[in-house]
Amino acid sequence: MDRKTFMRDVYADYWLQARDKKYGFMDYDRRLCELVESESKPEARLLEVAIGTGYPIAGFLARAGHKVHGIDISPALIERCRELNPGIEASVGDAENLAFDDGTFDAVYCFHSTWYFPDLPRVIDEMLRVTREGGAVLFDIQNRSHPAIAADYERRLRQIRPGVGPRLVLQARNVAKVVLRRGNPNWHAVNYEVPTDPQAVTDHLRQSPAVQNFSVLARNESDQSLARIDDHCTFPHYPRLIFVARR
Repeated sequence: MDRKTFMRDVYADYWLQARDKKYGFMDYDRRLCELVESESKPEARLLEVAIGTGYPIAGFLARAGHKVHGIDISPALIERCRELNPGIEASVGDAENLAFDDGTFDAVYCFHSTWYFPDLPRVIDEMLRVTREGGAVLFDIQNRSHPAIAADYERRLRQIRPGVGPRLVLQARNVAKVVLRRGNPNWHAVNYEVPTDPQAVTDHLRQSPAVQNFSVLARNESDQSLARIDDHCTFPHYPRLIFVARR
């Protein structure tokens, strides 16, 4: 099972139950909403890539008066998003091939999701393509240069390396947990999250002819505030980084 199929057919069932109940509207989510609003005009036309159920970020921005669109690879998540947010234009789509014309949106954002994409550079290019000139593209990454993130990633790799038999057993157990709603599935051993090298992202943005300029922000773990960082040598200090690219 490839990563896209897994996210569409398996992980989505877990996310339907977990996003609002397990995580809720975190302080970090609120900061991200404020960041999107600071980078776009009032009543802007926005696109959320990997919108899920629309909770909490898309829903917050829609209630603030923005025209929010969203795509997700999972039909089940899009159906729930439409139920919860009738004012949001949500549709099934692939982040690597966005079904919108060039320059459609004032801002495009993607949060809590980049580590699930098989080809993040392609997703970034697609987000830039559908953003108008002068608009902004915003996304966060799990920082692979952070020691704890790197250690977690290596642990997940060790879990997925056993033979086919153990992986199939683990996958079956995960599906059973979702269906019966008993216990927490061990997703990482089936389809692990892949943290991102922040230097690779900065290099990609620098080389893109669609990017006028960009900035990098870091999440403060104590109060979840966001602060701009200019010295890339400090990247390893932060587990989560946010990129803001201006078209």
